[in-house]
Amino acid sequence: MILGKLGRMAYVNTLPVDWGLVNGPLGQLVQIQRGTPTTLNRLLAEGRLDLSPVSSVAAAEHADEWLVVDDLCIGCRGEVGSVILHSDRPVEELDRASIAVTNASATAARLLEVLLAKHWKVSAELLPQETPVGARLLIGDAALKTAQSFDSGFLYDLGLEWRKFTGGDFVFGLWCVRREFAREHPHETWALYHLLRTSYALGQVEAAGVVAEASQVTGLPAKVVTDYFGKLVYEMDDRLWAGLTDFLSLLGYGPNRLEKFGIVGE
Repeated sequence: MILGKLGRMAYVNTLPVDWGLVNGPLGQLVQIQRGTPTTLNRLLAEGRLDLSPVSSVAAAEHADEWLVVDDLCIGCRGEVGSVILHSDRPVEELDRASIAVTNASATAARLLEVLLAKHWKVSAELLPQETPVGARLLIGDAALKTAQSFDSGFLYDLGLEWRKFTGGDFVFGLWCVRREFAREHPHETWALYHLLRTSYALGQVEAAGVVAEASQVTGLPAKVVTDYFGKLVYEMDDRLWAGLTDFLSLLGYGPNRLEKFGIVGE
């Protein structure tokens, strides 16, 4: 029996949540498709996935179509490690300069826009990632590797910079379910919800295995991976929700834009 079509991030950042699904019989209950945040955003919007991790910005854009799966998120309380601005000069000197931006994450790009305009007070042009310029936005495994290997220039961790700017936490991603799927298949939706929670619980129990696999995938030392996972927060709480609301408000969304499945479905 297949409960539904589930998205999975192409990066190791969600491996602690995915662990039980990819390392045991739980994965037999779902069809899993991997992709970057923007790819998963699109697949969920097209109805080709039923539930998936998505960019926070995409969740706001599709709030009329999606429900936020309560309890889970991809967040941080400062440094995040895998969303960085790498520049050949200090950020204050990027006024009127160009920054190459990855198209793999809508949230990272919009966060950079906010920080440039309101935190650093810099007006820079954001260009596609292939553009050869002196500053670039990196996310995921590529950002982790760059942070470990760079020997020149300047690195700015966007999670840490948001903390400096607002004093709050930040949420890069959420798990969302399509409203239509939740309405037409309520039992399967609840089963998927509990499946994710169980998968994450197994990831916590087998933390050493999670680190070992992530280290093998990225080629990074186990200590680096352990430190990275220690920066990420996967369980939504009031502080993270407040940081998410503040961010979405800066983008022009109302404070009650997002609706949670765990509350609606009870």
